[in-house]
Amino acid sequence: MTANASEAHAPRALPSAFPLLQPIAAVPPERGTRLDAHVLQCRLVTPHMRRITLGGPDVAAFLRHAAADQPGAWVKVFVPGGEGRAYTLRRIDRVAATLELDFVLHGDSGHEGPASAWAARAQPGERIGFAGPRDGGFALPDDARWVMLAGDATALPAIQSIAATLGPEIRLKTYVEVPTAADVQEIRSQAVLRTCWLTGDPAEPGLALQQQLMHRPQPAGPGYIWLAGESGVVRTLRAHFLNDQGLARTRLTAKGYWKHGEADHRDRA
Repeated sequence: MTANASEAHAPRALPSAFPLLQPIAAVPPERGTRLDAHVLQCRLVTPHMRRITLGGPDVAAFLRHAAADQPGAWVKVFVPGGEGRAYTLRRIDRVAATLELDFVLHGDSGHEGPASAWAARAQPGERIGFAGPRDGGFALPDDARWVMLAGDATALPAIQSIAATLGPEIRLKTYVEVPTAADVQEIRSQAVLRTCWLTGDPAEPGLALQQQLMHRPQPAGPGYIWLAGESGVVRTLRAHFLNDQGLARTRLTAKGYWKHGEADHRDRA
């Protein structure tokens, strides 16, 4: 089940009388502290991605963390009736004291967990818990001349966040598997950017991405690869880059965000 597609053309206005009467902390809360956020706005970005804007006194205090600006930084989100799940900070606005999170909507694909189910139905005025920020794992070597960012739709917000931090001296290639052609989004970067969009098979998520990358040689010169998505696919690609292509471990970050057939996956890679 997904949200009404009309939301993409008529985003809700932020509440004009949103209460910020509670004092805002002068220093950011400790990273492990569970905080409270108010849903201010919900809108469809693509048919399978819903963006939720959060605000409130705890969000304002949280944004004092300098770590929230790190490429791919993420928070753990606690939706009603569900355990915490990690979501990349898609955008932060310290002036408005808001942050945005993008949730993949799995609908009736069989991959829907508590967070996706909540995001599909969330409305302004609701409240959720969150904690963080945490490091997104992007560690670009000083000598890198090229970067590869790869993943499925769950990794797209992090890919967009990381790409936006790269300068024109970097050659950047992104590979993103999305559910449908309508789920393609803009990726902005000052780097020399090339993007490969792949349409996946719901029955075999990540397979198109895996097949594409298994047959691609690395660019010349020193570089760096960051990839994330379905855990089994990520493990296969990680082994391929390290063992078959001889990539140094310091030049690869691989994160399993979820696992096909499991609604409560915890990556242990």
